[in-house]
Amino acid sequence: MPRIPQLREDDPSTPPEAREFLHTVKSAMGEVFNSVRLLANHPQQATALVNFVKAVRYRNTLMPALTELEYTTVAYAAIRAAA
Repeated sequence: MPRIPQLREDDPSTPPEAREFLHTVKSAMGEVFNSVRLLANHPQQATALVNFVKAVRYRNTLMPALTELEYTTVAYAAIRAAA
C-alpha cells in the first residue's frame, strides 16, 4: 500500500486544485504518469517543478544535441551520487 496517495482526476475526493493540475498535465502530455499523480498532492509545488523542468529542458539557448547531453549527464551524475 502506497504511503503517498496517487490522486486521480475522476475521483470525487480529489481536491479541485489537484484535479485542475492533473487536467492541465493530461491536456499537455496526453496522459498522466503515476509520478505526476503523486506530485498532485501539492499542486502549487508540482506546477513550479513542471515549469522549472520545462525551462531547463526546452527554453534554453543550447543546441538540441547539447541539451540532451546536459540532461543525460545530470541524470547519470544523480544516479551515481545516489549509489
